[in-house]
Amino acid sequence: MDKNKKTIRRIAGAIFAAILFFSCYVIVQNFIQHKGEYSTELYYMMSTGNMKSIDKTVYAEENVEAVEALIHELQFGTKPEGAISFISEQLEIRVLALDDNTVYLALSPNYYELNGADEVITRSALVWSLTSLEFVENVTMFVEGMPVVSKTGDEYGLMNRQNVLIDTAVSAITTEYAILKLYFSDENATGLIIENRMVEVDANQPRERTILEQLILGPSEEGYYATIPPETKIRDVTTTEDGICYVNLSQEFVTKHAGGSTGELFTTYSIVNSLCELNGIEKVQFLVEGEKLETYKGHLDFSVPFESMEILQSID
Repeated sequence: MDKNKKTIRRIAGAIFAAILFFSCYVIVQNFIQHKGEYSTELYYMMSTGNMKSIDKTVYAEENVEAVEALIHELQFGTKPEGAISFISEQLEIRVLALDDNTVYLALSPNYYELNGADEVITRSALVWSLTSLEFVENVTMFVEGMPVVSKTGDEYGLMNRQNVLIDTAVSAITTEYAILKLYFSDENATGLIIENRMVEVDANQPRERTILEQLILGPSEEGYYATIPPETKIRDVTTTEDGICYVNLSQEFVTKHAGGSTGELFTTYSIVNSLCELNGIEKVQFLVEGEKLETYKGHLDFSVPFESMEILQSID
């Protein structure tokens, strides 16, 4: 009889221990799965020219760790399809402090080695991603203990969603950023190569004009060469419903050009290919001071519209 009681007590004790263990396990799992969850939005620059946000949950025990986890995911996590540029993995980003809804970041000196487009993407992606956390309103950045400055030497100061603008999907004002595919000559003048350039544009200005302005400014990448005389002025640019873009340029487009069949081809198709990257443009018709030319500089027929060509290689 006593033996049976002992057996029953052992079984009851085992059941109680199992219940206690299971209860503790559920509590711990609930803490792991819910108490440390932070809902965020990670922002990436897409090939469409807009910043795109991806919902992401990060896990941390407290707010500073959540900030660190978000930055790590943004920098090293899997990128969404179509993201053409993102924060360099060589850039060191350290959280200095989180105080009064402001995140203070220390960036490594190679931040200033980023080109204009990558610097804008990096800064915008960090600000918009971090301010998706409910406890963050502002971001400020430092390099070697000094506030981050623009190319002109101005301090950015506190950055937030009101003063760091990324595209019209998140901002109602007329300024946005766009990524343009610009065609320039290669170093040996054997073909055209593409420079993906991020620029600040006025939403009220035709994108065609912005492309022409950037082509006239010339390339920003080493080994790329301009094809349009820098004295060239844009008289007008208009695209019709049938997909023909009429480009009206000043006389310098002709008089300041060095000439030659290869030079004419490069100049013509750097413009045509760049403009035809835009939806709705199938052909480009050139005008000079409002008039059609029979030829450009004696070689190319300028009386008819041009369609885009494959990137030129080994042109004689």
